[in-house]
Amino acid sequence: MRSVRLVAIIVCVAFVGLACARAAPTATPTKAPVTAAAPTPTKAPAAAATPTPTRVIAVTPTPTPAPSIPTPTPKRVPKGILNTALENLGSESWVVRLTTGVEGPVTAHVFEPLVGYDTETGAYPPTGLAEKWSAEALPGGGSKWSFTLRKGIQFHGGQGELTSDDVRFSLAEFLKSGSLNPNAGLFQRWIGKDINNFKVLDKYSFEIHSPETLVTVLRRLSFGYQSSYFAPTSKKYAEAVGEEAATRRPVGTGPFEFADHKRNQKVTLKALTEHWRIVPSVAEVNIFIVPEASTRIAMLRTGATDLAPISVRYKGELEAARLKIFRGQMAMETFGAFGGMVLNTRPKYDPNQPWTQGPDPINEKARLVRQAMNLAIDRQALLNKIFLGEGFLSSVAFNFQKEGVAWWSPKWKPYLYDPKKAKELLAQGGYPNGFETGMWLIKLAAGPENVDASEAVASFWETNLGLKVNRMLTEDRPTVRQRRIERDTAGWTWLYTNPSVTDPPTYACSSGGPSFSTTLHSEHPKIDELCDKILNELDFGKQSELVRQLGDFWYDNYWHIPLVTGNILFAGGSRIRNYPISPGSSLMANLEYLTLVP
Repeated sequence: MRSVRLVAIIVCVAFVGLACARAAPTATPTKAPVTAAAPTPTKAPAAAATPTPTRVIAVTPTPTPAPSIPTPTPKRVPKGILNTALENLGSESWVVRLTTGVEGPVTAHVFEPLVGYDTETGAYPPTGLAEKWSAEALPGGGSKWSFTLRKGIQFHGGQGELTSDDVRFSLAEFLKSGSLNPNAGLFQRWIGKDINNFKVLDKYSFEIHSPETLVTVLRRLSFGYQSSYFAPTSKKYAEAVGEEAATRRPVGTGPFEFADHKRNQKVTLKALTEHWRIVPSVAEVNIFIVPEASTRIAMLRTGATDLAPISVRYKGELEAARLKIFRGQMAMETFGAFGGMVLNTRPKYDPNQPWTQGPDPINEKARLVRQAMNLAIDRQALLNKIFLGEGFLSSVAFNFQKEGVAWWSPKWKPYLYDPKKAKELLAQGGYPNGFETGMWLIKLAAGPENVDASEAVASFWETNLGLKVNRMLTEDRPTVRQRRIERDTAGWTWLYTNPSVTDPPTYACSSGGPSFSTTLHSEHPKIDELCDKILNELDFGKQSELVRQLGDFWYDNYWHIPLVTGNILFAGGSRIRNYPISPGSSLMANLEYLTLVP
């Protein structure tokens, strides 16, 4: 069988040396005064391809030349203290298997993943802890994953060099009961719930023989999933001190080491003076827990803190305070859903909804109703007035992103605002006088604009279509989420804000619609068919074509209500020179790339 590479030659953005390991694009400051310009990143040389073995479906090129022990370039000495403030740090447990994702601002700096991630192409270059990796579909089913670690990478605290045994030990930890990491189940499936499927070949090389293909595991092994990726810890350290002690003081390979923790108050990290990837600019980072946004803003004004994430609703206040604003692009996505769009074999499927109208929502009248409800929304007004211009209009919901990604289709344009045509379409769909529907106004801590956007959409439907929208203010968990798990959402619509933007295989083929997912927003046999192929296709080009077909299905049928892909704002004080934020992440990460004013 012809071999095809998952990752073509990758051009990474190199901030310092091998900094493309975590692709960290330059943040764009607002017009707030005294914002210093960020340095222009340079492009690293393209990696040279290596020969691909028989039947290898996905292989990454080996960079040339590849030094056995990478050396940080240029050499710099960390200086100064950075004070930051966050709403919370989740469980405040730091062992990777016990983290829920909210702990990411700590773990993303202490630990590192196996694989790199290119934010522009969505590919996975070998710029993480592994200098080479590949994935091979096996003739009898399942897959073989091969990794070669970089030599000389050191654990914190003198715990020795990273080896294959450390990776094996760290992955086996996910088999323990009580693993809270949201990806624990995926990692367990990856190794077939049997650590013997992990084969140590030598000190730096290992293989995983998986009974499944599980393409989505790649994202969770990379810098593209900073909140809860898999990252190895020191086997020697964990066995010596025990898990309880390791939870309190984690040991990883990242550019910062864990220094101190006062529960519900703060965490302190200290920079390494030597590191294989990048030596941070700042010597010490204090992460204070400050639940109230108003308090965080006050601390920024007085200089008590230097950096904090702030909702876009406070943008005017930040500008009035002459604070610097750094943007993380594509950090969240707000979209709408039509309730009850589930398999017609479900006991709570309702064929009499305006947007279903029969045993299969893929019928002309139901499609016309969904099209009318989409065309009745002024998306640009939502972006300008509720999201304050921070983001762009979405064309396809569930992390399809925008033009430039490999799976993009040129026909995907944001649905137009045309209330006159919307009214005509609604009549053609059988509802000239409108209809009555429910809408959940879902309060979300990670998306505080969600309720306001929901109210605006309901008002557009009432004004432009004559609908009667019965609103219900509620929480996602446990109320709406449980209804989605039970496929009991008929008669309702809702808006949801996902607090990160990954890619369609990761999000569309989980929460987006395949019937095998626990919690989702819609279902259909066509979604099952395409997602099954997407999740089992290791060839990046072929996978992108399948993703494009899924996007076409949703786009042409007005299956969802794509609205806005938004930015996250980090407000900085006068001491911050630049803070690059990776697109797609709402976490406070990449502090190793932050620079202070001299």
